[in-house]
Amino acid sequence: MIQRIQTVFLFLAAGLLGSQFFLPYLQTPEGDPARALPVLADGMLNPLDNPGILGLTALGAIVSLAAIFLFKNRSLQTRLTLTAFGVGIMLLVLTGFTTKTTLDQVPEGGSAQFALGLALPVLAVVLNWLAARAIRKDESLVRSMNRLR
Repeated sequence: MIQRIQTVFLFLAAGLLGSQFFLPYLQTPEGDPARALPVLADGMLNPLDNPGILGLTALGAIVSLAAIFLFKNRSLQTRLTLTAFGVGIMLLVLTGFTTKTTLDQVPEGGSAQFALGLALPVLAVVLNWLAARAIRKDESLVRSMNRLR
């Protein structure tokens, strides 16, 4: 059913992935020497600065949203949720690598501060894992009820 807890988890995961477009990973103040870097020219590092992060973010959000509407086919819903989990892990790795590379390139005297956007992929991965766990619980409950009949 669509009102199950996994729907909430999947919807929140998709929302967190979508909100990454509005919250940066790194920020630099106006006039900072770090703005000389092409990815920090606008003062922030976000998914729009890296095509890989952009694609993984969009794919993760779309797969999470699609999994919500597959509540009648729990095995497919589980596979899609685990796919979104895997995409989230790849997103975490790529985001971490991009952030570290950018921080290593910051010139002497420049600064870049971590922002809230870095926490969003982590939360999305956790929510996808919780959704997969809840779907498996539902499946085992249905199977146990079928045995009682």
